[in-house]
Amino acid sequence: MSSMDIVLYVVFFIAGIVIGSFLEVVAYRVPRKISIIKPGSFCPNCGAKIAFYDNIPLISYIILRGRCRKCKAKIPISSFLIELFTGLLFVTNFYFFGISLQIIIGIIFCSVLIVVSFIDIEFRIIPNVIVIPLTIIGLGLNIFKDIATWWHPLAFSAGAFIFMLIINLIYPRGMGMGDVKLSMMMGAFLVKNVIPGLFLGFLAGSIFGIFVIIRKRKLKQMIPFGPFLSAGSIIALFWGNNILKWYTSFF
Repeated sequence: MSSMDIVLYVVFFIAGIVIGSFLEVVAYRVPRKISIIKPGSFCPNCGAKIAFYDNIPLISYIILRGRCRKCKAKIPISSFLIELFTGLLFVTNFYFFGISLQIIIGIIFCSVLIVVSFIDIEFRIIPNVIVIPLTIIGLGLNIFKDIATWWHPLAFSAGAFIFMLIINLIYPRGMGMGDVKLSMMMGAFLVKNVIPGLFLGFLAGSIFGIFVIIRKRKLKQMIPFGPFLSAGSIIALFWGNNILKWYTSFF
């Protein structure tokens, strides 16, 4: 690894945690129907404006020990995790895709998955205002990337949507419409790799559901499925081609 590569990894990580700070704002405000533009950053407990030196990604959380400087209320750990995950995924995209159109597709996709996952965990919803526009963006980017196969993103996006819609109609308690629309976005960004993405998401969600049932005997509330679909999508983004090649090698 050259010194230039190291510099670029650092640059992508810093860019990631900075973008992650904005994603944290989106994840907090969108489900609460608060503008993501104004007001500026504030403590959700006391409403005090957060100074710029207390708003440095990752560092401020560590220095303040996860508490508001004014009221000492705990800052949710999700704030730190969103910034950290975004930084790490920016670096991972650079590692796999280098400087290319694919890295733009990957970074946008990972950023959206982080936001919808944390919203789904807290509110059990996946907002249309995020998923629908990003589906269009994903389709546009992949069509532009390979105009010769312009119909592939459309086909896999529609196929993923229909597949999940059927599951929703069969078992609506286990699959919400937010998950159905998320799968549509997955198809727009992953194209053919949406197949292992959905499979891995179902596998992870099923294992977690079985574990919860064993521990609690029964489910008292719906398990948010968005984070599992997101995890499957991220794996498929980086290793989907290898997974498909491995699978098809059996035939």
